[in-house]
Amino acid sequence: MDSTSGFGELTELDRVELHMLYGACVADIELSTRQQWWAGAYALAIYAMLLAGVQQFDDAVRAGNWHAWGLVAMTWAVCLYGVLAIRRMQKAITIGRRRLDRVRSSFGRPFQEVWAMPRPKEDIHRVLYCVMGFGAVLVTWMALDKAYAALPPLG
Repeated sequence: MDSTSGFGELTELDRVELHMLYGACVADIELSTRQQWWAGAYALAIYAMLLAGVQQFDDAVRAGNWHAWGLVAMTWAVCLYGVLAIRRMQKAITIGRRRLDRVRSSFGRPFQEVWAMPRPKEDIHRVLYCVMGFGAVLVTWMALDKAYAALPPLG
């Protein structure tokens, strides 16, 4: 193997440690990616429960519409927390990728040549942001539409 770092030839211990570090970084990235998907799925499940709550509105509850506004507040709290969680996990993924790049720089020329091939940009977190926002808008719209739909006209 033709791997040398900027500090000279790698020892066998260096190779073992790099291998362990590479595996740990990949596992961290995989966990953070999975957690991003879980956050999106949990938010959608909560949105579904909030929509079920919207369907429970009746004429007696509409007095003041505070129930609708409570559901709207919960919806946007879930959205904000979900977006922040996905963002935090995306930062962990970015850090993990930087670590992998540093580890890969110690690998040999054949690996470097293969790794240098272009690959598509991974930005699924943006899709999850959109899902969070769209879900929150949908729940808000349905809650307020249901709450204000059957109110008697003013005047």
